[in-house]
Amino acid sequence: MLEKTTTAMLQGLTDPDNDVVWREFDARFRPVIERFVRRMGLSEADASDVTQDTLIKFLHAYRAGRYDKQRGRLSSWIIKIARNCACDLLRASAAQGARRGASAFVEVPGENQLELIWREECRDALLEAALARLRAETRTEEQTIRIFEMLAVDGLSVQRVSQETGATPNDVYLAKHRCLKRLRAIVSDMSIAYELE
Repeated sequence: MLEKTTTAMLQGLTDPDNDVVWREFDARFRPVIERFVRRMGLSEADASDVTQDTLIKFLHAYRAGRYDKQRGRLSSWIIKIARNCACDLLRASAAQGARRGASAFVEVPGENQLELIWREECRDALLEAALARLRAETRTEEQTIRIFEMLAVDGLSVQRVSQETGATPNDVYLAKHRCLKRLRAIVSDMSIAYELE
């Protein structure tokens, strides 16, 4: 996963019989879209539905030739599709609520905020994928990776990580250093998959 650049993947998406590329695209962007629309206020079930709707609309529009690189980045286009799908659902829910006497007002983040949310979700998905790759493709010990996650992802202090893992504070710093060095190389290779470079 995440081995193809977005450009190579998009070329493969034009072939309706290329299920491998579609699965890779889906695996790359589904979690990002789902977390993105959750941050717009959707429930887990609604976010799942909106994500599926977004991916289907994207694929049909892409295959119909509606994506133009000259008009903007792929991520901006996906954001617009996801935003529209989410807004449609939020408006329908608000209208239903208004019939029951609730407010029909729906507040949606602006374009700049949506871009920021998208980038944050891409970075999170990239970190998860990079950590999975670190586990699968390197000889880094699980304890070393776990220490790194406790520090960098969970935000725990060196002292707390040391207490919880039994590692010395020096070992905690070394684990962080080892993982960061390897992860930087992995993330550099993978970041183009989410258009982050």
